[in-house]
Parts: sequence; C-alpha cells; structure tokens
Amino acid sequence: MNDSLSIPKWFWIVGALLLLWGAAGIFAFYSQLTTPYDQMVAEMGKAAADCIRDMPGWLWWVYGVAVWSGILGTIALLLRRAWARPLYLVSVIAVVVQFGHSFLIAKIQNVMGWSAAGFPAFIVAMGLFQLWFADMASKKGWLR
Repeated sequence: MNDSLSIPKWFWIVGALLLLWGAAGIFAFYSQLTTPYDQMVAEMGKAAADCIRDMPGWLWWVYGVAVWSGILGTIALLLRRAWARPLYLVSVIAVVVQFGHSFLIAKIQNVMGWSAAGFPAFIVAMGLFQLWFADMASKKGWLR
C-alpha cells in the first residue's frame, strides 16, 4: 500500500508554498550579501542600506543558517522526514537571534522607525508556523 495516499493534498500545497517562501529567503540573503552598497542605497534608501552594510560578519552567518535550515526543513518535510522539525527549530532560533540583534543591539527601529518591525515579525511568525506544521505532520504520522 502506498502510504502517501493517506496524506491530504493540502499538505503538499502547503509544502510547495513553504518551498517558495524558503527560496525567497535564500534570494533575499544572496541579494543582500552581494548587492553593492551604492545600488542598495538607490533601491532601498540610505537608512536600510546602512543597516545591511553595518551587520557584523557573524550575523551574516546566522542569517545564512536561518534561511538554509528553513529551506532544508521544507525539503525534509516534502520528503516526509522527521528531521524537518529540528531544521525548522534551528531556523527559528537563528531568526530570533538575527532580529534580536537588529532590534535590541543595533536598534534599527531608531533609524527606520518601528514600521521596520513588520516584516521581521512576519518572518518569525512564518518560522513558528513551519515548526508547528512539521510537529503536526509528525504527530499525524506523515513524517518518518
């Protein structure tokens, strides 16, 4: 018997959407890492470009861990592997460290205003959703 038949279609749809989300995260990471400062200023303004330029080197590693563990978690989810959950957990922890630094240490809200917190809050919520989704799928026996 093919046990994938017992998994609802919406699981695969959510997984595909999470894969797109992860790909967008990797694209953002790569773009922010490689875009020249002058081009960033022209595209997003000096304040945002300065925040990216001034990120410490170790925080770039944390950012990379966040996006790569997130997309690897989604790949594991789509392969129905239980290691999706720990990968998502690593991603959430890295996201919290990254934005914790941005708001508590670098205080980007003083430069860009609290409106800068909207998308980071959404990113944290997505990470928590991914973690919950993998946990739910695991409890339903959909992950091995």
